[in-house]
Amino acid sequence: MKKVIVFGNTTLSKMLFYDSINSADFQIICFTAEKMFLHHEEFLGLPQVDFELIEKLYPPEEYDMLTVLDGFRGVRDRETMYLKAKEKGYTHRNYISPRADFSPEITTGENNIILAGSHVGIGGTMGNNNLVRQNVYLGHHFLIGNHNVFAPGCNIGGNCKIKNACYFGLGSTVLNNLKIENETLIGAGSVIIRDTDPYSKNVGNPSHIIGYHQEEGVKMTTREQ
Repeated sequence: MKKVIVFGNTTLSKMLFYDSINSADFQIICFTAEKMFLHHEEFLGLPQVDFELIEKLYPPEEYDMLTVLDGFRGVRDRETMYLKAKEKGYTHRNYISPRADFSPEITTGENNIILAGSHVGIGGTMGNNNLVRQNVYLGHHFLIGNHNVFAPGCNIGGNCKIKNACYFGLGSTVLNNLKIENETLIGAGSVIIRDTDPYSKNVGNPSHIIGYHQEEGVKMTTREQ
């Protein structure tokens, strides 16, 4: 099994690093980031390399990659970073925490992250580049697209269909058999009781729409992190 380069040096990268320390089949060898985000030569005691140089120092024939971004400043950024890394020819790995409850009856793409305490139900299908944070419940026979973010404590009922680039806020709930359309934002603690509209912002219990964001996509904050 190839060692892994992590593209990203954020708090989420730290979470992944500490979660994976005891994983037998997932060993991080270095971190990489774009030059403007490189402030030190090391990150968590491992080398930190300019993304423009990464394939020369750690060639894709010898190493895999995992692109890590929480999407808080913009969920569309997750897709952009993932595609940048794909263009360099790396095979993208999934990371499934050894402390997650992950059914063997699940079909996954690549670059998915499932963190500790999450339950991922039977019979589900997950695309590429999804982030499932700690203590998320994904019910049985889900269908999840690409580039979605599930914040800690989300509860997604069985037989839900989730399209692409959606953001589920802390502790939000989606009832069974619902469809979550492209680039839906669900606010923290909100309860979704019906299908959502594409590009909609949904808050409350039960949820209601407070706006749309088709031009800019899902953004949780506009300030610099």
